[in-house]
Amino acid sequence: MNLFDIIPQNYFGLFGGKNRYIYIESLLILFSMMENDENIILKNDFIKTLKEKAEDLDKFTYEDEEYEPEDNNDTLLMNTVSSKASFICRRLEETGWIDVAMNPDTFEETIVLPQYSIILLKAFKDIISDEESPYLSLVHSTYSELKLEDEEQDELMYATLLRAYENTKKLKVELLTLTNSIRIFQNKLSKLFDTNRVLHDYFDVYKRKISDRYYHPLKTFDSVARFKRPIIKILDKWLNDKEIRTKLIVQASLSAAINDKGEVEKDVIEKINYITDSYEKLNTLISSIDKENNSYTRSSTNKILYLNNNDRTIKGHLENILKTYAQNINDMRTLSKILSKMQDATYFYEQGYIDPNSLTLPILRRFKFEGTPMELVTFDEATGFMMDSFLEETKAIFTDEKVYGFMEQAFGDKDRIHISEIPLVNFDAFICLILAVIKKDDENCFYYVEEIDKGKVHTDGYVVPNFEFIRKD
Repeated sequence: MNLFDIIPQNYFGLFGGKNRYIYIESLLILFSMMENDENIILKNDFIKTLKEKAEDLDKFTYEDEEYEPEDNNDTLLMNTVSSKASFICRRLEETGWIDVAMNPDTFEETIVLPQYSIILLKAFKDIISDEESPYLSLVHSTYSELKLEDEEQDELMYATLLRAYENTKKLKVELLTLTNSIRIFQNKLSKLFDTNRVLHDYFDVYKRKISDRYYHPLKTFDSVARFKRPIIKILDKWLNDKEIRTKLIVQASLSAAINDKGEVEKDVIEKINYITDSYEKLNTLISSIDKENNSYTRSSTNKILYLNNNDRTIKGHLENILKTYAQNINDMRTLSKILSKMQDATYFYEQGYIDPNSLTLPILRRFKFEGTPMELVTFDEATGFMMDSFLEETKAIFTDEKVYGFMEQAFGDKDRIHISEIPLVNFDAFICLILAVIKKDDENCFYYVEEIDKGKVHTDGYVVPNFEFIRKD
């Protein structure tokens, strides 16, 4: 269906003239009245509120409006605040933002907002609002509701499944929004040429509004890797348990009012499969978000170092010229002046020197090249280098193949083993066991880990958690 089959053709015509700021302010005032539990908004009350709260109402002009006064008296009336407020209300009705209905009992005119107007006004308010909306723990809430319903198994199982399905769709949109938000900051970074602007964008805007509010929760308390496996396990149980699946189908039939049992069962299975498939693939999307975040952080650091570099050599002057060129790339008049001055001021020459050997034959030409001074390494840099070298060496020793090979040998022909059954013959085996637990959420991992209880187990001289390893199907 086409958008303009639903909304009027001139719906957005209000925002094409000089009064667009006043119109949007008026609409937001009306939306605020609706949010304040005013179920019935009288037209006269709206006009009165508009006169009191619209700050720029006196600046309203009729230049872009299709309205011609009949005489001088009409002109004088038009310029009053009451006339402007009434005219705005009439224009909102003409363009389809509002409807005006008559109360048959009191003969008072009331304002009604169509559904599409409410949706758009809510979006406008969210865009311009300075209030920081709280983070929605979509992953944790999905797991908590599914776990509770799995234990209760009451008449709200399908409603819980439906909420998990909607939360999963919202989560994918949130992750895509986060990815694009980081890319916007990354693209904006190339257009910044001031250190303070770069610092402001990163610490005051990106870190506070993007990283701390969305990225950090996804890596900590609302981690997909942390709750993915329990969510999938519960839904697989619901799908494979005939009694639970029948209960879901009955509840879905009552909720959706569909008589075809086959269609209802298909709908339930599709929702479960959508959630499980989505969580299986979310790791790839989160990995791309990690790369985007690291890239923007690294680029911001390099940009700050570059802008703070007070190089006064020829290289530094060339960098300043190119930076000025980039700042004025869209201003051809200024750019032509810069290029003209560059052409007049650029001279090339060769520099050399003579010594006593230069006066005798054969003449040897020598050139003095400016050497690169040895870089002084601080203690912190040396420590970091040693730590990086140690981690790289450890990573080379305990590869994924070695860890998974260790677990394959521990499993043998079994599908389920307790942690006490894994032989820890040396310290390397103990390290492999630790890495095996850490890698349980990796895509290539062939097993998953269940915590039996909070207790500890003594095995081969080591104290380890009470875990059980289960081979995936």
